[in-house]
Amino acid sequence: MANKIMFPIKECPSFERLVDVIVDGFDELSLSTQQLTVGVSAKKSIDLSDKFVFIQDHAYGYFCWVSFSYFEPEVRDEDDMDWPIMTGVSTRGEMSQKFSTIIAYLLAKYLAARVIYDDSYLVQRKDFYPVDELRPFVEQYIKELYPVVS
Repeated sequence: MANKIMFPIKECPSFERLVDVIVDGFDELSLSTQQLTVGVSAKKSIDLSDKFVFIQDHAYGYFCWVSFSYFEPEVRDEDDMDWPIMTGVSTRGEMSQKFSTIIAYLLAKYLAARVIYDDSYLVQRKDFYPVDELRPFVEQYIKELYPVVS
C-alpha cells in the first residue's frame, strides 16, 4: 500500500478550489463531510505552493497531508513538461493510507492529473498509470473505512 501517491497537475489550486474538490468528491462518493477538517500550515498567506494541507476525518481519526511542489523542467519526465506542479498525498498507518488514497483519487480526478505515480506501486506496476485505475481501490476502501451502520 502506498505511503505517498503523487501526480502532476498544470497549476496549483487555490485553497477554496481544494476545499470544493474535496467536498464535492465526498458528496459524489456519498461520504459525510460533517467531521472533515481541511487546514493549511501556518504561514502568512493561503497560497498552497509552499504549504502542507492537512485533511482529517475526526469521526474516524483518518488523516493525510497534501503538498504542491513546483518541479523545474530539468527534473520533470519528458511527458510531464506541461505539468509543472507535482501533488503529493501522504500519511502513515494502514487506515489513513486507505483514506489518503480516496483523497488522492479525488484530487487527481478533479484537478485533471495526467497520471498517477505511487511509491509502492498500488496497482502493482513499476510505472505510472491513469487516474481511473485508482477507482476500484477507492470503492473497496470506502467499504472498509465507512461501514454502513445497521
